[in-house]
Amino acid sequence: MALKKVRRPVLYGEKEVSEEKGWNNVLDKNNAEEGWNSPIAPRQSANSDLIDPDMQHDFFNEDNNVYEPNKQRNDSVLNRTISFFGDNVKLPRKAKVEQGNYDFRIDNIASKENVAGKFGPYDQLFITFSVQKMGMEVPQQITIPYIVSTKAESPFMVFLSSFKSLFQGQNITINQLVGLVGTCEISHFQPASGDVYERLLVKSVNS
Repeated sequence: MALKKVRRPVLYGEKEVSEEKGWNNVLDKNNAEEGWNSPIAPRQSANSDLIDPDMQHDFFNEDNNVYEPNKQRNDSVLNRTISFFGDNVKLPRKAKVEQGNYDFRIDNIASKENVAGKFGPYDQLFITFSVQKMGMEVPQQITIPYIVSTKAESPFMVFLSSFKSLFQGQNITINQLVGLVGTCEISHFQPASGDVYERLLVKSVNS
């Protein structure tokens, strides 16, 4: 029986795959390690290396890379890289946006609480940004996961520190960041798996 391919709707920029399939598909609890002081709890395969502890990227169920429409990647499926490692065959994830400077807007913040980790449960936030720069017809959405940490050098606290001047002398909740706009720098990170993820560094925030 032939399978019917259903195209996902585009709302404001590109709708995140993770929102459609639910946060349960985003995280593999068995491989989460709070001790890395990492902003994410990456999905690890049996033959993958430990990921750089300061990495900052979004990640999805591996199957999503296979079924995403071609225009989402701005590339022909004929040019997609196929990786053969050990017994595994995969189509490595490509970054959704190029490296460089962008305007951003925080669209949404979701949470995954009491995630089972090697050193005990922890909380994780998924912050969805719309980013755009000159030459882009529509904003592009990316989601950056952060492990909630009180350590000043953690990626989460570094991110929050970007808004210090805006909220000096105030107490806020994380949801008050939704709707804020500013500028950012996006860089890429590529672990041994061959997947390419985005890191986002806030450069300025509009008051």
